[in-house]
Amino acid sequence: MASHTKLIVPGPQLLRVFYDDAARVLGEDNVSRTPHHGALRGPNNQESYGDPFSTDATTRPSGAVRPKTVEEVQEIVKLANKHNVHLWTVSRGKNLGYGGSSPVVKGSVVLDLHRMNNIIDVNEEYCYAIVEPGVSFFDLYEEIQRRGLKLWPSVPAIGWGSVLGNTMDRGFGYTPNGEHSQSQCGMEVVLPTGDLLRTGMGAMKENKTFALYKGGFGPGLDGLFYQSNLGIVTKLGIHITPAPEAYATVQVAVPEEQDLVPLIGTLSDLMRRSIILNSPSIANIFRLALTSPHPEVQAKIAPYMKPDSYVPHTVLDEIRTEQNWGFWKAYFSLYGSVEMLPGLLQTIQRAFAPIAGVQISWREFPGAPDQAITTAEIRGEEIPHSGIPTLEPLKILNSRSESGGGHIDYSPIIPPSGRELYEWYLTAKQRTIDAKFDFFADFHVYPRYVVGIELVIYTLREEARVHELYRRLAQDGAEQGYMPYRTHVDYMDELAQKQNFNEFAFSKFTGLLKDTLDPNGVLSPGKSGVWKSKLGQHQTKL
Repeated sequence: MASHTKLIVPGPQLLRVFYDDAARVLGEDNVSRTPHHGALRGPNNQESYGDPFSTDATTRPSGAVRPKTVEEVQEIVKLANKHNVHLWTVSRGKNLGYGGSSPVVKGSVVLDLHRMNNIIDVNEEYCYAIVEPGVSFFDLYEEIQRRGLKLWPSVPAIGWGSVLGNTMDRGFGYTPNGEHSQSQCGMEVVLPTGDLLRTGMGAMKENKTFALYKGGFGPGLDGLFYQSNLGIVTKLGIHITPAPEAYATVQVAVPEEQDLVPLIGTLSDLMRRSIILNSPSIANIFRLALTSPHPEVQAKIAPYMKPDSYVPHTVLDEIRTEQNWGFWKAYFSLYGSVEMLPGLLQTIQRAFAPIAGVQISWREFPGAPDQAITTAEIRGEEIPHSGIPTLEPLKILNSRSESGGGHIDYSPIIPPSGRELYEWYLTAKQRTIDAKFDFFADFHVYPRYVVGIELVIYTLREEARVHELYRRLAQDGAEQGYMPYRTHVDYMDELAQKQNFNEFAFSKFTGLLKDTLDPNGVLSPGKSGVWKSKLGQHQTKL
């Protein structure tokens, strides 16, 4: 790759001047001159900025600023250019498993947008919302419930994150509009110069289809701002699933480890045929045991739930036999009219019948014509297929130690036949066991790809070993021809260096964009491996 020079990090005096100027714009209460306070409360009730699952100080920010309005964001960006200060943009700082609010470059100032929490619009007729970065999934859900709208907003596993931030990192939820990057429509963006841009139909003043037609007229610009540092998205349109007349949440369990192949193949085929409309998620036997409410299951795995240990396959197989569980369980839902739902359920049963020992169960809401199913009827779900946000998954973080822990996610994109996923899984599982961790599957199926998420739970004393495991998983994945769809801040450069087609043409092009749009390199340097072309990937974590 091209030669690089060393990134210059502002010294204490320059940062002090920047913070003084920022305080005049935002007020002193909205400026943190150290990283130890001011953030939204984290999983252990901490208010500090950085990665809550790490003791590593090499990516610690110097502090944070918290604008409330678009105009304040513009002013802060202009100050960053004036003082050559690096900003690291977060919406709410809840990117757990991927670095939280940690920047790539130590000493960066976190541009924390959680105070920008206006829900600009929720439209029931056309099924969309327009939100600012600080709007959480809980916020949007509660606004929809307050207004009694017949909408089911997509939410991820943990609902306290930002709708906008999750979307810009290509996150996903569980309704038919759960592929958030595909459901996004229209952006407002503060550019690295402080100028303001609207994409798509928003390029025209007062256009009435900003959140309806993503294409716009001319080049599509939205993709430039996904997982990038080329601008700060301050408003976002997002499409929402209308509440259905009839609904069923379905679970399909298969008994053998190798049954992952037909399970995935059948699910993805049903999605391509629009029988299943939302993304099925796949749990393995360890995840089922870990999250089980049964005391006898918890008692069996308890001796192994500690640092430097993992639950043996023999124990998991014993649990599977005693509980009559499958090795894998898929969770998805069916959405439709009252006439459609019985036929959809019959189709599901017929499709999975060839898998020996398959178990299919469902919770059905047959509904009534012209009446939408309400979330009050559903009340709650293990997986939020109806858009009811939860914080339940946070409970697993301390499962290896009562003194606290964290998780990291390795999440490659894999073809959807099931064959490729199974081959990758066997390699990754062995790597994980060799490193003395448990393999926790959180696979997500789409019509033409699978996100093979492995969630690794660890204690802070195991941090070095979990990061070594991640590097091995990433290298194995690359050798098999796969890349993750997102990554922890510590690995952004390493993964970017695997984009080696045509002598790293992709990195050269993103560097050219960075040089042009952000000549001073003030916005989130190193995000997704994107730098000014004269800056070094190996020389930036000072």
